[in-house]
Amino acid sequence: MHPIIPGFAPDPSVCRIGEFFYLVTSSFHLFPGIPIYESIDLVNWKHIGNAINRPSQLSLREASTKISPIDEGKLIATGGLFAPTIRHNKTTGVTYILCTNVRHGTVNDSTRNFILSTTDIHAGHWSDPVYYAFNGIDPSLFIEENGKAYIQGTHAPECHIHNFQVDLETLQPLCDPQAPSACIFTGWNKKDTEGPHIYKKDGWYFLLVSEGGTFANHMVTITRSRDLHGPYEVYEGNPIFTASPNDYIQHTGHADLFQDAHGKWYMVYLGVRKRGNRFILGRESFLTPVSWEGEWPVIRQQEGLRTTLSAVKNVDWVYLRDAELERYSLQEDQVSITASSVYLDSPDQTVSFMGKRQRELNGTSTVALDTVSDKKDHLRAGLAVYKDEHRFVALAHDFALHEVTLEITNQVTSLSVKKSMPVSPCTELFLRIRYTEEEYEFAFKEDRQWTVMHTLDTADMCGLDFVGPVIGMFAWGEGDVLFKGFTVDSIL
Repeated sequence: MHPIIPGFAPDPSVCRIGEFFYLVTSSFHLFPGIPIYESIDLVNWKHIGNAINRPSQLSLREASTKISPIDEGKLIATGGLFAPTIRHNKTTGVTYILCTNVRHGTVNDSTRNFILSTTDIHAGHWSDPVYYAFNGIDPSLFIEENGKAYIQGTHAPECHIHNFQVDLETLQPLCDPQAPSACIFTGWNKKDTEGPHIYKKDGWYFLLVSEGGTFANHMVTITRSRDLHGPYEVYEGNPIFTASPNDYIQHTGHADLFQDAHGKWYMVYLGVRKRGNRFILGRESFLTPVSWEGEWPVIRQQEGLRTTLSAVKNVDWVYLRDAELERYSLQEDQVSITASSVYLDSPDQTVSFMGKRQRELNGTSTVALDTVSDKKDHLRAGLAVYKDEHRFVALAHDFALHEVTLEITNQVTSLSVKKSMPVSPCTELFLRIRYTEEEYEFAFKEDRQWTVMHTLDTADMCGLDFVGPVIGMFAWGEGDVLFKGFTVDSIL
């Protein structure tokens, strides 16, 4: 089974506007944030823009990654933009995205919930965030036929589902979101009840949630009520969706239901393609049809779905946290990057890194590096596979030492590999990363012959995390570096 949005695309949410479907996902520490994908047939998807597309909209400086013990092992939790929901108001023509900016402070973590809006999803003119007070994550929006609107969210720290009315003019709550009376569901599994969405069908309000945590015990459960505010009746057939131990697609959950123009129901959800202990692309977005057998939805993982993904030119470039866009100059297939004084291991500073999500299990990333620079005393630049400040691989040219260097870091597992090989003075150096589901191969070329420096088992970059790999160009030190012909996901 193939995901509809492969590679670092967790927590999908979908709405339909006319004949077109729009899907958004979490983006965590990446800028631009909250990518938006469009499809007319649920098979062919295009990345058309990003809802957070201006540095002035919000800061991702505190989107660092924390490592902490949990029952399953070590949780690798990246902050930033969590679990957006997209909804369209047919009456007003306004499209909303609700999201949470999770900030990892030096003392305490905090969540800032906000709403973005637009009347033209293609123009990319999303509003600045409108913040509202709610101590939790995973906000969703339900609009009644009478125009009244309600936000659902996972209230912290107990992971109970709260529901409260919101004014669509001011985008502010009309009651206390934190009040005990706002709680409508405490969970079926009673562990990490998250990702709430409400739908109305046949006079019933259906509340869909995910439970069990986002890893091996992830599941989708459902309840219903005749009244939006409850009480909610738990379905005796729960969970309605979860992975079997032998399935290739694991960790399934965080789902959203929607209908096409003909009334047919579907569900999007996250999952990982897992073979043994390898799931290198992280959490991805999958789709399956939904049937209503009796009064409850029945969901089965669809087999054999093959989809395509394309992108509007340049919308799929990403940077780390608070990007300083003046450091980058993009012209055709050439990128000039001004080096930063901080390295890839920085948890909060601005790193000079520009790349794209790794979308395919099998592929190649290459780039040609102009090795001529006026400032050679401290300058290192090249290709990197980046997951977070604790886990990355950097294949680079050291301008001062005339060496190709390789650094592999995974602080979660205490993995550290450092290698270097001399190169002759030249004007251009080629770098290459080949990858399969099982391994990464790192190589360089001065003339005609590729030299392989190292191969890395992809399992060494997997873990109980939220993010997927991004492959990109970086520059560390002083000076400008010219890159040519950068590619990701080229055919092996």
